[in-house]
Amino acid sequence: MTIREIAESEEFRSVVNDYRDTCLWFANDVDHPSDRLQLEQILSSIEANGDAAAFRRVGRIRQWL
Repeated sequence: MTIREIAESEEFRSVVNDYRDTCLWFANDVDHPSDRLQLEQILSSIEANGDAAAFRRVGRIRQWL
């Protein structure tokens, strides 16, 4: 999948929305990562600061990379 396809997927949008307040409060434009680095930063923040469910959800998204 491309970065754009991942960013537009329901799974990505859902995990970003669910963890925006607790894991991504400091980040800008998490809804539209423009490259792999930005996508990785978003996923890493959710993975590191979220709960076990967040870790599993990010793992599923990482399989698309």
